[in-house]
Amino acid sequence: MAFGDDITLRGWRTGSVISVEMLTLLQPHLTRHDQQSTLVATDDWLVVISQTCDIVAPKLEAEPLVELLLCKPISGKPRKGQRNLESTRYLDFRPNRETHPDIVLSAHAVADRHVIPRDLLTTNEPDRVRWLDHISSQRILAWYALRAGRPSWPNNLCDRIRNATGALKDALDLDLFANDKSEVRVAIAEKDQELENGESYHLAVYFVVDEDTWNGDSDDRKAINIAFAKFVSELDACEGIDVNQDLSGVVPGNEFSWQETQQTDQWNFANLSHRD
Repeated sequence: MAFGDDITLRGWRTGSVISVEMLTLLQPHLTRHDQQSTLVATDDWLVVISQTCDIVAPKLEAEPLVELLLCKPISGKPRKGQRNLESTRYLDFRPNRETHPDIVLSAHAVADRHVIPRDLLTTNEPDRVRWLDHISSQRILAWYALRAGRPSWPNNLCDRIRNATGALKDALDLDLFANDKSEVRVAIAEKDQELENGESYHLAVYFVVDEDTWNGDSDDRKAINIAFAKFVSELDACEGIDVNQDLSGVVPGNEFSWQETQQTDQWNFANLSHRD
């Protein structure tokens, strides 16, 4: 049997969780230079975050290591500033909305990231009760991608928006965003320009809503439209920011085109604090 086939049959993939029985074996690998070994509690989620294609690669030498993320449970809901890719350092998220709907996990992108030898997966199986659903797995991968490739917005644009950050976050305080049913995308006409005082940045804002949500729940549609109106109003009130009301709008996902995706950036508050 090929090395990767053994790992595949055991059920390892992106979003698999290390079982409690495996923690003792991994403990020596959860260390950093001049630091004590990281302690993992039984209710922590030690999640495999390597891509599935790398986890099950046929030859060990092709991918000798696997990346893990230590996620700790917190009380309440995902916190403002640490959810929905609002921070490149911290992430609060729900790991699995079907099996563990009431659990919220939190992780630090660097401090909680670990690497183990991939061959350890051939003698063990993942936790059979806990695993990340597809949405949460993709959210973590997008979070790491954001650290390296988040859009670079003009400093002067970020400065003009900064004082409205609290109000803008309040406008997005909906489960529709926390549960990945909607996202905000923005087009910036002067994206590559540092404009002087007296010159305005011209933006178009889109709230893109999951098609099933759009078609199935009138209360959700009403809530998202109210949130959109508040968000755009707060943004347009910033000095030197001009939101194009004719281009902006709330759009079901099946109507938001590939071309529009290419011409817009996903809104996240990390873009507003990239110099911090």
